[in-house]
Amino acid sequence: MIRVQRGAPRPSLDELRQALARDRAALNIEEVDVICDFGVAGPYAIRVDGKELDEYVVWER
Repeated sequence: MIRVQRGAPRPSLDELRQALARDRAALNIEEVDVICDFGVAGPYAIRVDGKELDEYVVWER
């Protein structure tokens, strides 16, 4: 999952891959050299602690 300021550009492919890599590390899932195929949903408008954000959900296929 990636959150950006509301209205900001969609995260780059590298940023999306980095988010997946962080999740893999947090879940103790084996690292891979390159995450080739993944899906992205969003943006979803959310509010966290009074901040207006857009949230993107990223998953490996």
